[in-house]
Amino acid sequence: MVMSKAEWRRKRRRQKMIRKYFALGLFAIIAVLVLVLIVKVVTVIFRHSDNGIIAKAEDVTVKQSLLTVSKYSRPGEKLDSVDEIIIHSNNYLGKTAQEQRDYYESLKTKQNKNERQSMHFIIDLDGTIYQCVPTNEIALAVPGSTFKSISIEYCITGTDGSMSAATYQSLCKLVATLSKKYDVSEKKIFRHYDKNQVSCPLFLVNEDNWKQFKDDVKTIKKGKKISVTNAPINNVVHPTANPGEDGTPDPGEG
Repeated sequence: MVMSKAEWRRKRRRQKMIRKYFALGLFAIIAVLVLVLIVKVVTVIFRHSDNGIIAKAEDVTVKQSLLTVSKYSRPGEKLDSVDEIIIHSNNYLGKTAQEQRDYYESLKTKQNKNERQSMHFIIDLDGTIYQCVPTNEIALAVPGSTFKSISIEYCITGTDGSMSAATYQSLCKLVATLSKKYDVSEKKIFRHYDKNQVSCPLFLVNEDNWKQFKDDVKTIKKGKKISVTNAPINNVVHPTANPGEDGTPDPGEG
């Protein structure tokens, strides 16, 4: 069957329109992919463009007490990314943040290859937050997560591993601040227990206490305040937790 000139022209126009819309659609897809790539690159650059110093956690001033660069506590190696936040407790009743920080500092003198530990932050008995390692560097806290996590340790006031109200407030505020800054989801906030099945942080190994803590972090991220006492959440010890077990971090990687 022979097409008329009019039919042939209409067919040509349809083919041109199809090619035109196909090209536009392809261009739109490419533009979206390029935009996504740009956003990811900018995000990575932004994450690593700061000096790793946290000045404030909400309304709490963070004191800088950086460890000396040493392969035994602060290797000075850069984090690949901040994908996780991991919480610890020192599990030594009444031990202060300064004492714990000085212990990590002393490891460079001991030079024991099996004793390499550190934390990015330590929260004191009175809620003071100390930063020991910049957030763009690794801390030697949890093998397997060394190059993708920030570790926080808090000091305890109870034999069950519980903390003071001030410490609890600062812990919630610090986790809220870091999770917002580095876009870490709730699912990526862990206990040391979740990683290595050790009783650390002892008080938060209890699932009810852990849920309350995560709820309080979410509340702070929404710009609201939380109200706690010296026993901020139910003092129930997880049945697998051993109050006499040392809850300090495992020797780090590297």
